Amino acid sequence: MQRAPRRRKRATWKTVFFLVVCFPYGLFLMWRTQRWHPAVKGLVTACFAALTVAVFLPMTMPPTRGGGGVRMVGAEKNVAVYGPELPASMGDGYAGYGVVSGAAAPVFSDAPEAEVTYVYANDNGKYYHLSDCKYVASYTRKYALPVAYYNGYQPCLECGAPTYVPGDAG
Repeated sequence: MQRAPRRRKRATWKTVFFLVVCFPYGLFLMWRTQRWHPAVKGLVTACFAALTVAVFLPMTMPPTRGGGGVRMVGAEKNVAVYGPELPASMGDGYAGYGVVSGAAAPVFSDAPEAEVTYVYANDNGKYYHLSDCKYVASYTRKYALPVAYYNGYQPCLECGAPTYVPGDAG
């Protein structure tokens, strides 16, 4: 006599376990294998959907900014700067702006910066060149004049590259 195939038990504990540990799979098992009332299934699904929204919704909102701090207004050079009030000793005529304590000159100076002379030198060459020299190629490296001098390069005689004298602002 042949036995009828045994019907698998619907393990409620397995569904509840997966609802707690891995709720998407638990929901799948609940809807697929359990003979719970559809209202109970719908309530459990709605609870997990609300929980998911409550967890992920704060991650999608941009952070809010608190008041205070410095705020720049306008794109022009003359901008309004908002921040804490200056002490009374630093009125409109205060001359110490931009001066580092112990320094005699302001940090930002109107003096023109020294112009840097750039020359070009090949990796395996002995000479540095001007940009329009016939020995300058697309792969030739660009150096400041003092750097080329201290790397052992000499001025090119054909293009008339400038000679660096140590101590000069080249």
